[in-house]
Amino acid sequence: MNKERTRRSVLMLMGTLRAAAQSQPKRTSVTRQSAGWRPQSGPNDGRWGADLYDLFLMGGDSIITEEEHFGIINGHMSAGVNYRDVATLNGLYAPPYASSDFLIELRLFGEKVQTKKYDWRPIEVRRQGAVRGVTVSTSTLLLSGMRACLLGVTLHNAAAKTQSIPIQLNITGDSNQKDARPGFDYVKYWGFPRPDTKKAKTSIIVESQRIVLHNTAGAVVIASSFNNLAWAPTSDWSSHWNTTTILRPGERKTYYIAIALGRKEDCESICDQALRDPISMAERSRDEYVRRTGVLLSSMPVFEASNASLSGYYTRSLQHLLLNRWDVSEFVVNPYYSTGSIKGGCVGCYLWDYAILPELMPLYDPVATREHIKQFLRVDITKHYLFNPIDGQGGGPTYLVNQEKIIACIYYYVLHTGDVRFLDEQIDGKSVLEWVFFHALFGDDLSQPAILVDYGEDVSHLELRHRYKYNHVLPDVNAGRYISYLRASTLATIAGRKRSDIDARSGPLKKLLKSTLWDSEHQWLGFQSATGLVELRYTNILYTLIGTGVLDPDDEFGMAGHLNDKEFLSDYGIHSISKLDPAYDQADIDHGGGGSYVAFPAVIAEALYKAGLYGFADDILERTLWWGLRMPYWGDSIVANRIEYRKDTHLQCDFGAAAGAQSIIFGMCGIKVNPNGSIIVNPHPPKFSQEIRLKNLQIRGRSLDIEANQRRYEVRFDGHSRSSAIGVPMLIQLRAEAG
Repeated sequence: MNKERTRRSVLMLMGTLRAAAQSQPKRTSVTRQSAGWRPQSGPNDGRWGADLYDLFLMGGDSIITEEEHFGIINGHMSAGVNYRDVATLNGLYAPPYASSDFLIELRLFGEKVQTKKYDWRPIEVRRQGAVRGVTVSTSTLLLSGMRACLLGVTLHNAAAKTQSIPIQLNITGDSNQKDARPGFDYVKYWGFPRPDTKKAKTSIIVESQRIVLHNTAGAVVIASSFNNLAWAPTSDWSSHWNTTTILRPGERKTYYIAIALGRKEDCESICDQALRDPISMAERSRDEYVRRTGVLLSSMPVFEASNASLSGYYTRSLQHLLLNRWDVSEFVVNPYYSTGSIKGGCVGCYLWDYAILPELMPLYDPVATREHIKQFLRVDITKHYLFNPIDGQGGGPTYLVNQEKIIACIYYYVLHTGDVRFLDEQIDGKSVLEWVFFHALFGDDLSQPAILVDYGEDVSHLELRHRYKYNHVLPDVNAGRYISYLRASTLATIAGRKRSDIDARSGPLKKLLKSTLWDSEHQWLGFQSATGLVELRYTNILYTLIGTGVLDPDDEFGMAGHLNDKEFLSDYGIHSISKLDPAYDQADIDHGGGGSYVAFPAVIAEALYKAGLYGFADDILERTLWWGLRMPYWGDSIVANRIEYRKDTHLQCDFGAAAGAQSIIFGMCGIKVNPNGSIIVNPHPPKFSQEIRLKNLQIRGRSLDIEANQRRYEVRFDGHSRSSAIGVPMLIQLRAEAG
């Protein structure tokens, strides 16, 4: 990594994020809500590492994320942080270990200290409060490379007299049970929900400055530098660890609590090490986080815009690649990218979410991209929608889009890396290219005329909650087959194994889709129900087809006409189902109408940019810029008609949220890689940002910089500089290609 280049990138990004926090969004409705959005600034000691450490900082006065969904993560462990008081932790998740009901809270004078100010970083939450003349400042920090955290507690006696301060550490599990000892387990399956370990009760060993909660699966070890701690009473369900400290007027004292989970001996060693030199341990952990963030920023292009909220949105979106990355030796893929992460929610890897980023992941982590693709090919994705990171086995039923998704991952990996040899790798008796053919042909028979596949009655595609259906002959899934045929044909040609039968299939399929399901009166694609009639369901998933070639330009424009405030749009985003559709349900956020799946506004905007429908794309993105100002990370779906997110889900930090950055690179900035390795650049700065810049975009081992305003743009590459008018694409043939 080029440290100086990263330093410059960080300083630019810090400036844009701070400017975004202070800027007023241009949409009138957002501006009304903008008071108090400015995050707390972080410390800056002059080192570039300090700037990078604070890059994703968000102040608590901005955050709408509720305590139940609030946490930190370091690639080995995630912990829940209760920010309403200064020192409560709730839930420890360190795959394959977990203590879902673990709770530790600090009390002074018998009461929790209410938080007056706090801020969030990916691996640390800092909180401040006061009680009875004692100011309390805490840092909850996850330790680098460990399933452990360090809670630092600084007490300052602001009173004019010496105070004897009773201190209590309350350590407990599920408070609804008489036996409130925390549970702990070695969790073998990580799917959608958080693991529940309450029933795997622990036994308690009490030592002078250490408590061990253990069972046959391992242990949670808590150690503290507080002196003279006493456990009273001594029954198994007791949770009080008590002591007293004395502070003179103006005196400060700092104490530490270390918590680790896993094998008992390992945890005891980690806690001893942390308490022996907590300051150095904390510094090393912050430095390692800076290094990991630097890797992200050196792999991904820096994006700047004259509208600071736009560049802040990009950077906050990009952060999800870091938050959902695990470096766990027990996982079948390492590094591993989970669908979710915070507090153990949805650590399984769903193909749906992973394949939302087919263009982005080959740029960020091409090696891991290749390994994830291979693992999905080992799983029977005709039957399952995810693989479990512990044993690699498939889980859950299939999703109808799986075939299109896996082909997209392979297609963009090959295009963006130039690694054509990957198509020859053998997975369970087939080459990768043969798997592409298998999935492209799934449900079809090339010896027969083209058909639209009927997917049956009980499909979980949109998972609509009420009597309204979207099933049988589905336009988006059948259109996905058309897209898959095109990509399979391209990959076959690149590999020198042209398939004329596959080449010939896409045209008849497109024609059949149009003649059967297109409603010219309503300018919409319908679905053919069990009655054989074509019905309309105004779902935003159909907008993902724009720009793929399956629809004619006039049809795309007709569909885009529904993107208005009466139908799909509200002040804060796009709805998953039109507000005029009878199936619309405000409570069903992700696909039922109240908002949309987190990636779809960006995915749809990217599709609109690629189709030349720039104004519609700008409008959607502008309505979602508030996400980067109010949520440190983004869950699986966001509400469209108010500043709110979906709360009835464990997936509160979605891998697919990085689609925002992907949309800006490949949509707004107009980057397209051709099969022969040449690159088309065709940027269109949005109407709400006069200038945009994309720096250090690395594709096939080369680097490009793009700078654009509303009239012209310039591209720098291989020591050259070329410019063009906005709207006139530029074709660039790089000097060399990787792979």
